[in-house]
Amino acid sequence: MQTENLPTFLSSSNPFKVTSPEDLDVDMMKTLFVEDLDEIALMKDEGHMMLKGPRGVGKSMIFRYLQADCQCRINGEIRFSDLKFFGIYLPIRNESFVKITELRRLGDDYAADLFMEHLMVITFAMRGFSAIEHTPGALDSIDSKSFFRYYQGTILPFFNSSDFDDQCVLKDSKTILTSINSRLKNEYNKAKQFINRLRFNESAKYVYDGSFFDYQDFLMPLFSDLRDVEGFPHAPIYLLIDDAHYMTEAQTRILNSWIATRGSSKVSIKISTQYDYKTIYTVTGETIDTPHDYKLIDLWELYTTRDSYRERIRSIVLKRLKHYGFADVEPEAFFPADIEQEEEIERIATEYKEKSRRGEGSGYYVTDDAYRYARADYIKKLYGKSKSAYSYSYAGFSQLVNISSGVVRYFLDAAHDMFASQQEKNSRHKTEVKFIEPGIQSDVVRKLANKFLKDELDEYKIEGYIKAHPKEDFDLLTNLINGLGALFNAILLSERKERRVFTVAISDEMSDLTSRIFKIGVRYGYFHRSTIGRKERGAGRTWRFVMNRRLAPVWTLDPNSFAGYLFVQNKLLEDTMYEPKSILRRLKNSSGENTESDYVQLSLFDMFDYEIENQISVSVENFRESEV
Repeated sequence: MQTENLPTFLSSSNPFKVTSPEDLDVDMMKTLFVEDLDEIALMKDEGHMMLKGPRGVGKSMIFRYLQADCQCRINGEIRFSDLKFFGIYLPIRNESFVKITELRRLGDDYAADLFMEHLMVITFAMRGFSAIEHTPGALDSIDSKSFFRYYQGTILPFFNSSDFDDQCVLKDSKTILTSINSRLKNEYNKAKQFINRLRFNESAKYVYDGSFFDYQDFLMPLFSDLRDVEGFPHAPIYLLIDDAHYMTEAQTRILNSWIATRGSSKVSIKISTQYDYKTIYTVTGETIDTPHDYKLIDLWELYTTRDSYRERIRSIVLKRLKHYGFADVEPEAFFPADIEQEEEIERIATEYKEKSRRGEGSGYYVTDDAYRYARADYIKKLYGKSKSAYSYSYAGFSQLVNISSGVVRYFLDAAHDMFASQQEKNSRHKTEVKFIEPGIQSDVVRKLANKFLKDELDEYKIEGYIKAHPKEDFDLLTNLINGLGALFNAILLSERKERRVFTVAISDEMSDLTSRIFKIGVRYGYFHRSTIGRKERGAGRTWRFVMNRRLAPVWTLDPNSFAGYLFVQNKLLEDTMYEPKSILRRLKNSSGENTESDYVQLSLFDMFDYEIENQISVSVENFRESEV
């Protein structure tokens, strides 16, 4: 690739730069967003929905895509009035009401909830009308006379106003919209001033003289009547509530009460959240349940149980490479594997295939043993006399996809660092980047793995927030991760039938301690939680926890597939939290030597293997408040 053929900003830019979806304009969305998920089509349907997944999996990107300006242009030019839905983006992390704690000074939970709902609906209403103002073509499409009738018939009654003389002033849609926003802003400011007085004078709770708005009697008619304005889409309005896990428990109960109303044919609530959504209870103590009240989509579960994730990453990489001037470059060529390593693994695989053809294999298909053992055998050889396990290369597009563990952001972050390193190296020789060398790929992957395990966990241990998890809990989590990582490494180096294990399941009852530590691990992305059938038939289901594959390089694990499930008793996991090596002491090789030797046989474990085609993967869709 020649620099002179590229625009200056392209030749020096990093194709894998990650930008917050909130900061992406429509043109960049058209360039970078890949619309290839059935779940995106599902999100376009009316009805309350919860989009769940770890940070970086792509939730906010989907919500950006669902906003009106994108829907008008991203798939061709669509008139504002012809939109199938109108998406209002509500980024919770940026809303000031999330940080308000003074309301509890009212001394009445009901009053505090009433006031908080008032703040929430005003905030969402302001966001809604702001979305109209900033959607190209919206104000031109809306009929001003019809909009004024909406203003008089729906807006003014909420403000105890009969300003019919406004008709002389409000002649166009823009001035009408400005008046609506002004009234909402005045109510919001009045509420905030009251809260500010509460900080210094508790008796101020008796003097609030503003209005009280709620979802059912204010926000619903405000938005549902808007649909009847000529020129506005006569379609559902979607409240795209992003990062709902930032809300307090009280705010979450209020939001859940809105979902429980089920008025989704006119106004649908779409929530994105990480795995620490505070509660599924409403303000009245009822629960919202799926699929009756809302539909649940777990993106992590979908990305890690479908082959489509690899194709999604491939499409994302192709679009980015093309945009930044790398025309006709395939992802596999841009992120090449270590040829020498892959040829040796293929040689081992060929030997297994030949054995299978002679009837000496253990698998049903000729390729089974080669698939299971070739890479593991290669890694075992690296642990031999040369003790060069660290030389295993985590290069190659497929491996990078698997290491990203179903989270798009993980792949892009790693690719960004790789490109920057390659660009720095090439600049010394004054050459353009054409691909990322395998050595650079592997080095970056290993550095990020160690940072994820060490640096990030250490940062979480820094206390300073009243609701932060105790440092001791992160110490226990660190020990658990280290113990399981060493265990999975020992299994990989063993003669076990299935050596690619990255998952543990609880064979008995999980204690409160184990539950608490695993939940912290799930919250911060070190594990993913779902359920699996117990080994004994008819014994119901139990929790299973999959370790994030970003950690694979720490213990030189094979990240390309994990087909085995390890059933472990709760007591053993608790012991590991206090002494990581205790789990290895339960491993003995055939000669009874130390468990940390190269080749081990497993014993004393309650284990059960599942063939790949028989794996059970069920999302956790309903969980009670006590589990969060």
